[in-house]
Order: sequence, then structure tokens, then C-alpha cells
Amino acid sequence: MSSALTAFAHDRRIAEALLEISNAVGSVMEIDVIFDRICNIGARVMETQTCSIYMRDDEDPSFLVLRATFGLSTSQELGIRGFPFGAGLPGWAAINNQTLALADSRNDPRNHRLDDTEKEQTSLIAFMATPIRVQDKVVGVMTVRRVIVHQWTPEEVVFAEIIAKQIAIVWEKAVLYSDKVSAERLGAVALSLSEVAHYIKNILQSMSGGAFFVDTGLKRGDLDQARKGWDMLRRSNEKIRTLVENMLTFSRERRSNLEEGDITELIVGLAEEIEETAFKRKMALRLDLDENAPKMMFDSEAIHDALLNLVTNAMDAIPKDHSGLIEIRTEWLNDQGKLVISVKDNGTGIPPDVQKRLFNLFFTTKGRGGTGIGLAVTRKIIGEHGGMIRYTTEQGVGTTFIIELPVS
Repeated sequence: MSSALTAFAHDRRIAEALLEISNAVGSVMEIDVIFDRICNIGARVMETQTCSIYMRDDEDPSFLVLRATFGLSTSQELGIRGFPFGAGLPGWAAINNQTLALADSRNDPRNHRLDDTEKEQTSLIAFMATPIRVQDKVVGVMTVRRVIVHQWTPEEVVFAEIIAKQIAIVWEKAVLYSDKVSAERLGAVALSLSEVAHYIKNILQSMSGGAFFVDTGLKRGDLDQARKGWDMLRRSNEKIRTLVENMLTFSRERRSNLEEGDITELIVGLAEEIEETAFKRKMALRLDLDENAPKMMFDSEAIHDALLNLVTNAMDAIPKDHSGLIEIRTEWLNDQGKLVISVKDNGTGIPPDVQKRLFNLFFTTKGRGGTGIGLAVTRKIIGEHGGMIRYTTEQGVGTTFIIELPVS
């Protein structure tokens, strides 16, 4: 192959690698997954035995930690505290904010073992470290190594610096997203405090009325009046309990407690719990459960709460003078690997002006009877399971909420 063709092939390989890295940078993958992919691409194109990414520790920026690597064995886990910013060859490049390219790193006084084994430290000879900068601030360093003595070319140094810039873009994007989420959460907290205070104020008024009936009834020896007051207090206490539980579920960051279980059994148990309430409200409860539905991994407590929210909403959507019917149905879609759960009512349906805000936090159509948290919590729970929730509705006919859960 002529030198011109060789150069063309080399340039094309670099261009394709940069395109591949750019696609990864612009993706929605987790940041460490992107870092891993960049390390693989970098080592392949530069024909090095290793490619590693070190970033400043979130908790202690004076330390660099290994976030991703290709070809580098380590006795430490990725992401744990690594070494002081400025220590070793990677640290030198970071603290001096300049690329360090050594044809033979073995006798360099700055070279000492950090996270590698002794064997790796002596076998990896040619070394290059490139700072990762966000504007003028060094947030990490990328390193590549070869097992032979190798004089790094200017083109290789430029290519490494381009990759480092792409890593910086990923990092900056992640930081900006984190700041955006934090700002949204602060706004939600402010709104939450206002709305919760208003809701609790209404409950306290109801509790004051209940306490008055209890006190008056006891003073007069009127047990019926005292019982009426106690019922008011009991209902208010239940509202506060539901509010606190839903707020905790909505606000906390947590991993679902996934265990293998049978959703059919969960739904049957749920139906037994609400059977008495449905009877008192003159509503029929019908189950149509797919007997072929497999066992699956899910958080039974969370899914129970999500379905209970939907069933409770279905009950509230049916007018008191209406013959109510609530149907819970499951369907196992084997070819799609998912279980579909639907909760259907024959209530009033959802008005068009309400539909767009249905899953909004603190939006409720129940007046003082609702917190506006239930559906937001339900959607969060389903999302944590990798599923989705949607609904169909028709005015005067009823509403069906549909949950799709992946089964793996």
C-alpha cells in the first residue's frame, strides 16, 4: 500500500472513531457506560494496550479516581478513592494542565505505582496522559500506554486531546443535568411545602371539629355525638398517614426491592382488602386474571401501593347514585415479554381540561378529599420497574388505567 493510501486509511479510521465517540457523547447512556466505550475506541484506534479515564472525586476533589478503563487490571474497584491530585504521571499531567507524552516511562522520577500491580507498572512502557478540561478547570485525566518504547507523534497527541475534550463534554453535560435536576427539586420542594401546608391546614380544621364533637359528647353523655367526632378524627388521621407515605414514596431516591413473586396473588390479596369498602359503597369488583402470567421480579409493596391508588381513584370516580363496577384485568404478552395490568371503572370519565394535568404533582379533582400525589407516585413506581402507565377515558362511560411491566 502506498504512503498516500496508508495516510488516507489512517485518517479515515480516526474520522470514524471520532464519529463513533461523538455519537456516544450525544447519547442518553449512563456516563460510565459512555466512558467505557470511549476507552475501548481510544485504545483500538491508537493501538495502545490501555486507555483509562481518571476523574476528580465528587466528595474530595483533591483525589483522582479511576472511572473507566480498557486493558488495565486493577486490584481496586472502579470509582473508589484513587490517588492525590498531582501524584504520579497522571496526576502530574492534571496538576500542570498539559499533556505528558513519554516514549519510555520506566525511569521517569514522577513514575511510581498508584493503582496498578507491580507487573503492569514495569511492563507498560510508553505513556501518555492528557488533561480533561471543562473550560479552564482540569476535572480529570486520560491515559494511554504501550508495552514497547514508542515515540508519540504529534498526530497521536492531538487525537488524544480531542478524545479528552469529548470526555469533558460528557462530564459537563452530566454536571449541567445534575444542576438542572437539583433546581427542579428545589422548586418542587417550595411548591410542596406550600401545598402540603394548605392541605394539612384543612385536615387540622376537620380535626378541631372532631375534637369539639368528642368533648361536647362526653360532657353531655351523648355517645353518638362523641362517636361522630371520633370518626372525624379517625378519617383525618388516615389522611395524614396517606399524605406522609405518598410524600416519602415520591421524594426519596431508592432502588426497588425486587424479588420474584406472583402479581396474580398480589391482586387477589388486594381485592380481598378492598372488598368490604366496595360492598359498603355498593360497587362490584371483578377480576379477570391471566392464568398464564409468569412469576416476575418486582417490588411487591410498591406495586401494591400503585394498584391501590388506581383502585381508590376508580372508586372515587363513580358517582354515589351510580351502580359501580371496577374491573382489574391482567394479560401476559409472551411475544413482547411484558405483563399488562388494567384497572377499569364505569365512572364519569376524565374531562379534557383535566387530562393534561392528571399526573402532575398536587393536582387533584377531589377538592379536600385528595392530595394530588397518588397518580404521581404511581407513575414513579411503575417507572422504577422499567414500565409505563397510560389511560383511556370517555365522558360518562368510564376510565381505564393501563400498566405495562417488562418481565425478564
